[in-house]
Amino acid sequence: MKKLLFLVFILISFLAFSQEKSSHNYYWNEYEVHEAIVGAANCYVRELPSVQSRSLDSLQVGKKIKVLKTTGNDLNIKGLNVSWVEIEYENNSGKLTKGYLWKGFVALGYFKKDNFTYLTLIDKIETKKESEDYEISNVTISVKILDENNTLVGQKTVLKPLGGSFYFQNKTIGNLGLANLLDIYRINFSGEACGIPTLYYYFGWNGNAFLELPEKREVSDAGVYYYVENFIFPKEAGGKPDLILKNIEEGEYDQNEGENNNYVLDVSKWTETFKWTGEKAVFISKSKPIKSKSKQTN
Repeated sequence: MKKLLFLVFILISFLAFSQEKSSHNYYWNEYEVHEAIVGAANCYVRELPSVQSRSLDSLQVGKKIKVLKTTGNDLNIKGLNVSWVEIEYENNSGKLTKGYLWKGFVALGYFKKDNFTYLTLIDKIETKKESEDYEISNVTISVKILDENNTLVGQKTVLKPLGGSFYFQNKTIGNLGLANLLDIYRINFSGEACGIPTLYYYFGWNGNAFLELPEKREVSDAGVYYYVENFIFPKEAGGKPDLILKNIEEGEYDQNEGENNNYVLDVSKWTETFKWTGEKAVFISKSKPIKSKSKQTN
């Protein structure tokens, strides 16, 4: 019953989120002035925040810019409804120049390591209306890697239902013992409210292409329910050669079983095992859940 109530809570949170937000600007970190990077090719800089305004320049993927401010002018391209930003950048003559760029051309974030730049871009958003009050948005995300000359050397595009998980973070975490990988690029999207999950996506870089790895998520609502997934890679403590272990723990609080206003925490733990072939992760087994109970003081 509590799981059902928790799912209803998530749905209500998502609906409230959808009604409050009229655009997709929240996927980008909203610092007033910050360094950023262009994530798409042939991006026009305008004199004013409008496609009707005069074009001043064309920027390419990997170009560093400084975002000075976000405007109130939104533009919808491929379902992605975001504002224009005023930017400052160095033009081909080495002169600092200002103009306006549509935010959808700006990478959500980027991470530099050695001679490579890893970045993430939202390509489009497709919204499907399930009912009068409920809609589902599928987000097309591209992860890219550039060399020291800002040449695109790898890209992977995936479709993900992010829902209300919109705070973005990214980093590289090494190959963690997975054969044939130079590095792993991890991105994640999290929410600002209980019941909104944090979603983690992993992409292994082998020098030629991104290889999609298993993903994980975690979600909780204090006093009701939690669900957590954690990976153990071969190089980590408890890791095994050529295997990716996903340890999963699910807990549900049940006041009906407790006494004197105490709660009983029902916990289930199990492990999913993936075999790493050097090219992909293949699911091979799921252990039998281990269940336990413990009393929690209210």
